[in-house]
Amino acid sequence: MESMAHARCAKKIALADLALPILEERRPVIRKSKAGPRRALVLLLVQALIAVHIAHWMAGGKTMSPLEPSESMQFSQASVVNAGLIFFVLSIGSTLVFGRWFCGWACHVVALQDGSRWLLEKIGIRPRMVNLGILGLVPWAAFTYMFLAPIVQRALHAVPPPEATVHLTTQNFWATFPSWPVALATFVVCGFVVVYLLGSKGFCNYGCPYGAIFGIADQLAPMRIRVSDACDGCGHCTAVCTSNVRVHQEVRDFGAVVDAGCMKCLDCVSVCPKDALSVGFGAPAIATARRAGKETARAPFLERLADVALPAAFFAGAYAVFLDFDTDLERIPNATRLVAVLTLGSVAVATLFRGKAQRTREYSRPEEALLGGFFLFAMYSFRGFHGRVPLLFALGLSAILSYVALQGLRLFTHRDLALQRHALRAGGRWTAAGTLFAGALLPLGAAWSYAGWSRHALRTSYDQGLRLATEGRLEPAIAALERAVGQDPGYRDAQEKLASLLCDAGRLEEGVAAYRAAVAKNPERPETRVFLGSALFQLGDSKGARAELEHAVALAPNNARLHRMLAELCGATGDEAAAREHEATADRLEAKSGR
Repeated sequence: MESMAHARCAKKIALADLALPILEERRPVIRKSKAGPRRALVLLLVQALIAVHIAHWMAGGKTMSPLEPSESMQFSQASVVNAGLIFFVLSIGSTLVFGRWFCGWACHVVALQDGSRWLLEKIGIRPRMVNLGILGLVPWAAFTYMFLAPIVQRALHAVPPPEATVHLTTQNFWATFPSWPVALATFVVCGFVVVYLLGSKGFCNYGCPYGAIFGIADQLAPMRIRVSDACDGCGHCTAVCTSNVRVHQEVRDFGAVVDAGCMKCLDCVSVCPKDALSVGFGAPAIATARRAGKETARAPFLERLADVALPAAFFAGAYAVFLDFDTDLERIPNATRLVAVLTLGSVAVATLFRGKAQRTREYSRPEEALLGGFFLFAMYSFRGFHGRVPLLFALGLSAILSYVALQGLRLFTHRDLALQRHALRAGGRWTAAGTLFAGALLPLGAAWSYAGWSRHALRTSYDQGLRLATEGRLEPAIAALERAVGQDPGYRDAQEKLASLLCDAGRLEEGVAAYRAAVAKNPERPETRVFLGSALFQLGDSKGARAELEHAVALAPNNARLHRMLAELCGATGDEAAAREHEATADRLEAKSGR
């Protein structure tokens, strides 16, 4: 009996010994990241430097031009070299070596999203990353439209680029930024709302045009997060990653992190209990092969065909929508050809740099097609709405609306459905949250429909005005363009065309007023200044006309045509010395450019 008791006791001890490791695996203790606080401090310092930059401008009235990647658009459009372009080029160059570090350690939008996630987690909300499939192509489409489309359009029609100018300082720091209310709305939408609905890096994944080129450069970078043989696949790295990278899976399959979404935050390296992760040089992601035995089955031919056709259709639709009101590009004819070239190029880039990261498909291909359609309709409806929705704001808003609209459809087709952590349907029945969500969709859909209708009405009035003007029917054309301006006072091209027709109709004072309204909306656009100067000269205000042309020349000092126009105006007003000076400058610039 005693021996049996000892045996039972030994068995209990043995079972207890076996149970302990299992309990430890089920409740792993993930150590805190040392990299997180350091990165937060760096991001705060970046915000402080931005504040110092603004303060320097406010104190002196002049400062270095904004260190913002979007400023590089001025080079694509007008060959203007500014501090933003230099900063963007250097950032891309460093990414080609060190990987996608800029997004994680220096981007103010990432700081906004990280701060939003931190605050949400403080109130018990942990956002889940949503895989919106085809909308992952949005950043590249936006980057191509912003930075490459003007260059491609000029190349297609053999139009030489403008003479390069250098503007490293500015007196109008806010010229290319939205107003404070719009900026605040952008922060709320692209910060809290995007993070809550789409995950911690929602805007990076589905809206940021700069992240697109950083992601491509990352795949060519030799520096990556790599793994040693000490890794036991515990998954701590993936648990702490805020860039939605399946770190444990990638280091297992490739020996390194190959996901272009990795922002080198280094949280994964910091929390690894085996210290198996490190940052090191080696083969770039695009040249890294799967380890033996980790190969995946190849998809059937029709699925692979659909995976090319659907992105091609989406790219074509995206460029058509982006270019719809962009008359800077449409002034050079045949925008259809531009859309076709951009689409083919984008499909090639998306295929070559599609990456090797494995993500779970959350939506069927028909649902992804709906997501793409919703996104394009939202962009058409809201971008530039009454001059208050800039491109980046519209990108974030469109991604949100696409997701919400598809979830609304799924509310009627799925037995079980959730929005983040909230169950909308369970066992085929709507929950209280589902009923509330359906009710919220009604005013949202009404607002969206109104915006789409307003955009269509604006476009109809504008196109009608152009057609009537071509037919020589000035007064009806003016009336149509006045309707367009009334529908959207921020639509520059309607303002300028209306001003031009008013002058042609002999209504010079009204034309000058319309040109002044256009200048107020776009003070840094030299062409508008020239139009206003011409109208003022016709009105007999030579002094005002000269002031506007001088302002245009100050904005584009290497434009020979503007110097020639100013020389003619100076000569007409009797200032022969100034006329000779500008004629000589125009001759020098033309000789320099070989024209």
